[in-house]
Amino acid sequence: MTRRSVGLVLALAVAVLTGCAGIPTSGPVERVEDEVGLGESTVRYTPSGPIPGMTETQVVRGFLDAMLAYPVTHRVAAEYLTPTAAQRWRPGASTTVYSSVEAFSASVGSTRVELGTEVRLDEQGSLTPAEGTERLRFALERIDGQWRIANPPDGVLVSRDWFEDYVRAFDLFFLDASGRHLVPVPVHEVVGDQLATSLMTSLALGPPPEPPGLTTAVPPEGELRASVPVVGGVAQVDFARRVGDLSTSTQKRLSAQVAWTLRQVPVVTDVQITGDGTVVAPTGDLVQDARGWASYGPDKSRRWVHVTAGDIVHQVGPRAQQPVPGAWGRTDGGATAVAVGEELAVGVWTDRARVTTARGGRPLDLTGDRFVRPAVDIDSMGWLVDRQDGRARVRVHDGESLTLVPSPGLAVLSSFAISPDGARYAATSGGRLLLGGVQRREGRVVGLTEPEQLPTQAAAREVAWVDGTRVAHLGPRGTQVRSVRIDGTGAVDAWPGGGQLLPGIDPVALVATPAARSDLYLLDTEGGVWVLDRTRWVQLDLPAARGIA
Repeated sequence: MTRRSVGLVLALAVAVLTGCAGIPTSGPVERVEDEVGLGESTVRYTPSGPIPGMTETQVVRGFLDAMLAYPVTHRVAAEYLTPTAAQRWRPGASTTVYSSVEAFSASVGSTRVELGTEVRLDEQGSLTPAEGTERLRFALERIDGQWRIANPPDGVLVSRDWFEDYVRAFDLFFLDASGRHLVPVPVHEVVGDQLATSLMTSLALGPPPEPPGLTTAVPPEGELRASVPVVGGVAQVDFARRVGDLSTSTQKRLSAQVAWTLRQVPVVTDVQITGDGTVVAPTGDLVQDARGWASYGPDKSRRWVHVTAGDIVHQVGPRAQQPVPGAWGRTDGGATAVAVGEELAVGVWTDRARVTTARGGRPLDLTGDRFVRPAVDIDSMGWLVDRQDGRARVRVHDGESLTLVPSPGLAVLSSFAISPDGARYAATSGGRLLLGGVQRREGRVVGLTEPEQLPTQAAAREVAWVDGTRVAHLGPRGTQVRSVRIDGTGAVDAWPGGGQLLPGIDPVALVATPAARSDLYLLDTEGGVWVLDRTRWVQLDLPAARGIA
C-alpha cells in the first residue's frame, strides 16, 4: 500500500462533512434534523429517474447519480437498466468508493467510464484499500426507444463524499472456538433507519476466515427476515427457524451476538429474537437488554495494570493502587515487567523469565534473549516473547506446561500484545505495526497466523490493544500516541476523538487495560507512570518504575 493510499483510507473513516460537493444537484435535496447521532450528514437526496431522449452517456451518468440516493434505495438506479439487467443486478454485492469519475461515449450503444477508486467494501462491509483506476464499459440497448444499461457491474459505486457523509465504522460480534468469548470484526455500514437491518444481515453472513476459528450461533442470512424494525427501542429480529427450540447454551450465544452487535445502533435499547412462532429467552425474558451479556465480553474485573516499582509489583488503577497479593507484591526480583492474571503471573528480565501462579507459587524459570513485555490473556495463558536465531520466539504457558508456538513471518519484535478476546495479536518490529490471528485447538494455542502490516504515519515501536478492533501505538520519540482500527481506518492522535496530547514526557512503554472501557497508561524515560484521565494525562504517585504490563 502506498503512502498516499494509506492516507486516503485513513481519511475516509475520520473525515467530517465540510461541504456538499459530492451531493448531486439534480433531484430534490432536503436537510432535516440528525436523527441517529452518528455524525452523518443530515442531507437527504432523492435522485431523478431517466427522462425520454437521454443519450447513452447521460443514461450512464444518471445511473451513477442514482446510486447516491439517501436514504439508500436502488429503485431509481434500476430504472436505468434493461428489465433483464435489473433482475440480475446485485447492488448489495460490494461498494466501490471513487474520488473521480469520467464517462465517455465509446461507440453507438457503448459508454466507457473511468473511476479513480479508493476503497472497496465487500458484501459484509469489510473494507480494503483499492487505490487505482477502474475502467468499466457499459453496453446499452434500446428499450421502447430509450437507451438502457444491459451489463451493470454487481455492487454499487459511490463517491468519496457520499461515503464520508453516510458510512460509519461498526463491529460484528462472533464467537471464538470455545463459544465463551465474543470477538469483534470491523465493518462499515450505511447509517440511518436501516442500520439495524444492515448489521444483522452482515452478522448472519457468518464469520470471516480471519482471525481463525471464529464460530456463530446466528442462523444464516437466508433465514433472516428481510427487515429488522426498531419499535420503541426494541430491535425485532425474526428468523425462519424455531430459534426458541435451540439449546439454552446456543440461545445464550445467539443472544450475546445479537445484543452486542445491535447495541451500536443509537435507538436500540433492547432486542427480541423470534423465529417461526418461538422466542429466544434463555433467562426467561422475552425482551432482552441490549446492554446485557457482559460475561461474553472482556473481563470487566481486570481494571489493573501492573507496575514494577520500588522493588515490588503494584496493581494500579486510575484512582487506586496497591501491591499485588502474594510473593510478587513483596519483591519483584528486579524484573523489568510482570503481568499478573487471575491464575497466572509472568515476569521477565532481559535474559530470563519466570512463570508462577498469580500469588507467586510454583515458579518455572527459563532463559531467553531480550524478552519483551509479557502478557496474560483472557484464558489465563501467559505469553513470553523473546528472540532466537534472529527471529521472534513465542512461548505460551497454560498453567501446566510451556509450549513453543509456531509464528511464521515474525522477525525480532520490540513489543507484543494479545487482544482482549484472545483471538488476535499485535506486534511491532523494525518500525512496522503488525497484526495477526491466534490459532487455538481444544483450548490450547497451537500457532499464530502470518501477520499483516497496518498503516502508520511513522515508525511504530510499542503497541497496546484499546479494544477488540483498535490498537494504540507509540511512534518515534517526540510524537503523540496514536490509535488505529485493525482494518487500517480511523487513525487519530492519542485516543478516538483525539485531543489528549502528551505533556512534555518521552514515553517508552504503553499499556491498556483489557476491560470493556479500557484505560491507557504510559511509562516515561524517568520512570514516571501516567494514566489518561478523560481529557488529560495524570502522573501517578509511584516510585520510579522499570516497567508496566
